[in-house]
Amino acid sequence: MEVHTSRFGTVEYDEDKVVKLTSPLLGFQQYRRFLLLPAGEDGALQWLQSVENGELAFLLLDPRTVAPNYHATVTAGDLRDLGAASEDEVKVLTTVVVPADRTQVRTNLRAPLLLNPQTGLAKQLVLENNSYPIQYYFGSAQSRKEAKDGAPHAYTDTQT
Repeated sequence: MEVHTSRFGTVEYDEDKVVKLTSPLLGFQQYRRFLLLPAGEDGALQWLQSVENGELAFLLLDPRTVAPNYHATVTAGDLRDLGAASEDEVKVLTTVVVPADRTQVRTNLRAPLLLNPQTGLAKQLVLENNSYPIQYYFGSAQSRKEAKDGAPHAYTDTQT
């Protein structure tokens, strides 16, 4: 199969490599099938590319790369949804926004994506723990301090 994308041109894929969302990403209810594509040589970033809309892709990272003590609470219901027996089988990823102004690069620590690589099932959580910000800015002095301390806190900045 193949998908024509705006970022990567035509991408060929096998159906068994498609990540299927058990619940949609916030704001993108009609899209549930994606591919994970590398976004660099070091593997720190990945693209979540829709196979249903070639224009739609999300940049993802392991949030512990910017907040080492980050922890998303995964329930037994989440594990069931993903076909996982334990949290160890689940990858936690967050979406990254990279605007033209690189000082505004940020990730959403409040709504991570859970992925079971073995089953290809994924879902987005909205964490009740409001100490994790929706917009965690990589470049800010506060973000750098929190990443070092491992304790991100909510921001009052509501910039998008």
